[in-house]
Amino acid sequence: MTHNYKQTPIPGKVPEKVLPKGYALILEGGGTRGFYSAGVFDAFTDAGIMFPYIAGVSAGAANALSYITGQKGRNRQIVEKYVGNPKYVSKRNLLLHRSLFGMEFVFHEVPQKHIFFDWDMFSKQDITFLTGALDCDTGKTVWFNKGDITQSLDAVMASCSVPLLSPVFKFKGYNLLDGGIADPIPIEKSISDHNTFHVIVLTRNKGYQKNIFKQKNILKIMYKKYPKLIDVILNRHNIYNRQLAVCEQLEKEGKAVIIRPLKPLQVNESAGRNIEKLLELHDEGYDEGKEKLPLILKA
Repeated sequence: MTHNYKQTPIPGKVPEKVLPKGYALILEGGGTRGFYSAGVFDAFTDAGIMFPYIAGVSAGAANALSYITGQKGRNRQIVEKYVGNPKYVSKRNLLLHRSLFGMEFVFHEVPQKHIFFDWDMFSKQDITFLTGALDCDTGKTVWFNKGDITQSLDAVMASCSVPLLSPVFKFKGYNLLDGGIADPIPIEKSISDHNTFHVIVLTRNKGYQKNIFKQKNILKIMYKKYPKLIDVILNRHNIYNRQLAVCEQLEKEGKAVIIRPLKPLQVNESAGRNIEKLLELHDEGYDEGKEKLPLILKA
């Protein structure tokens, strides 16, 4: 299929080096906070490295797509050209489509018409890429592999479907929402898959702890069909803080490198549209990812 893309295409790039088996890249989500991670990925692309195993949820998984293809700068170009478009994120989307993020625009129109996504390079990369989404019926994370990600990007869209801000997403017989609900930092999944060294990209600064979700009554109204979903949302602060503690313990033991913002972000996790701040966030991620490369490569 031929497309006339509005931006000059950034071709995919084969990595110079795939890191050894047992290395894992673990990605937190966070809506537009995920553009910090996108900057980290560009530093990895410049260094020519690829991870044999990547596990991500929500925006972490979405932004990792361009890292896997080696399209440095593609996510930054999306910030510059399209995040300010109300089709990308707006209350208007919420009113018209029941989703704050314009899923059709973000996952179909942008990669198919505006900013080239190199599907050929994505297909060629021989790595494990896992995208998590929450099964609303069981309250458990369902993991989709790289082969499940087609040009419809349904698996990634499901992972990015934020509770209360997006409708339940139906895919492969599941009723799904944001993968960051039950596995906000998928470190335990990586450990269970026998990885031994983890590079963990977070989108919150050191010292952050998640607080309890207080709008229980809204959940009971919105998700009365999914009691296990309600339970896991109400327990999410415990899950997040536990997984964060696991990551920090691994770092102390020399089994992990954590890359995260050095200061609290000035970007709302779901609706940030300040382009200048988002570009600064991306570039901060690039600098901090580059700074951690020696620790990653000597492990």
